[in-house]
Amino acid sequence: MKYKKLYIVFIILLILCLSCGCRTNLHAKGERFIDYNDGVETLSNEEAINLVKEITAFMDTGIETGEDVEGLNGENFAYFKNKEDENTLEIYHRNYIKDSAYEYLTGMYKITGFRERMGKAKKNLNSGYIRYKLNSTGDFYILSREDNEICIEAIFNKDSSLGEGMPDTDKGQIFLTLCDDNKWRISKISQWYDDLVFYELEEYIDEFFDTQNNVKEDYEAFIKEYGYDKNGNRIGMQMLRYLPKDEILINSGSGSLEEFGNMYILRILSKLATHLAYEEIYARHGKIYPKYSIEYNYFNGLDWYKENKEFSENDLSDIERHNLEIIKAHLEEF
Repeated sequence: MKYKKLYIVFIILLILCLSCGCRTNLHAKGERFIDYNDGVETLSNEEAINLVKEITAFMDTGIETGEDVEGLNGENFAYFKNKEDENTLEIYHRNYIKDSAYEYLTGMYKITGFRERMGKAKKNLNSGYIRYKLNSTGDFYILSREDNEICIEAIFNKDSSLGEGMPDTDKGQIFLTLCDDNKWRISKISQWYDDLVFYELEEYIDEFFDTQNNVKEDYEAFIKEYGYDKNGNRIGMQMLRYLPKDEILINSGSGSLEEFGNMYILRILSKLATHLAYEEIYARHGKIYPKYSIEYNYFNGLDWYKENKEFSENDLSDIERHNLEIIKAHLEEF
C-alpha cells in the first residue's frame, strides 16, 4: 500500500512537470527567435534565414482572416480572425523589423490597421506600388555577411497587375542589420521593380513606368540613367511639385529662372526631376516622345500636355533657351 501511494504521487508529479513543460515550450515557440537576437556571433546563417522565412510565412499564409468589412477606399477588407495574430505581428515589428521595412512588408501582404484593428485587403486587389511578392516557400540564400549586416537572396513572384513583359519570378535581397540595441532586424528589402527603399519613388513609379508595356530592361535602363550620381552612388529620384498634376518649374517658360526665384527649387531637385524640368520646357510646345519612354509616360499623364506634330526647336523663345542652358548645366553636376 505504501509503494502504491508513492507511485500515485510520482505519476501526479510527472503529469504536472509535463504540463508545465508543454506550456513553456508553447510560449517559446511563439517567440523562439528572441534568444537569437543577442548579437552577430549568436545569429547563424541558418537562424537568419529561418527568422526571415518565419516572418514572411506568417504575413503571407499564417494570418487567418474573419469578419469582412468595407475597407479604407471601399475595397473588400477582412479583419484578422485571431487577436493573437495582431500581437504576433506587433512582436515581429518591435523586435525584428525596422519601420521602413515593416511598411514595405505590410504593403506587400495588404496588411493595414483599420478602426483600431488589423486586417488584410482581399488578394485579388492591387496593393499600391508593390508589384512583386516574396515567395515565403521559396529558396533563401546568404549572399553576404559583414559585422553588422546579413544579405539574404530570396525569390519574388510577379503580381497579376503586371504585364506579360515582366518575368514571373525574379530574385531580390533582404537585409538583416544589427541595430544599436544589439538586435537583428530586417532593415531593407530590394527587388528590381520595387526598389523604393533606395530611390524614394513609391507610387511615383507608375508615372514613369507603364507596367503593361515596359519590360524589365526598360526599368534597369531607367535606374542606370537617373538612380546614380557621377561617382556611381545611389541617389534619390523623388519628385517635387506643388500639385500632383502641376509643373516642376512653373515659370521656366515665361521668365528667367533667376528672376522668378526658381534656382532654389532647381538646387534641391533629384536628377530625375531635373531632367523632367528640362523636358517640360519642350513639352509645353507639344514635343512628341518615343512611345512608352519615361518622358512619354510622364507627360501623357499630365492634363496640360498635348502632342504637337508640328513641333520645332524654333518654337522656343530666347528665355526658354536660356533656362534650358541653366537646367542642363545643373543636370551635368550629378
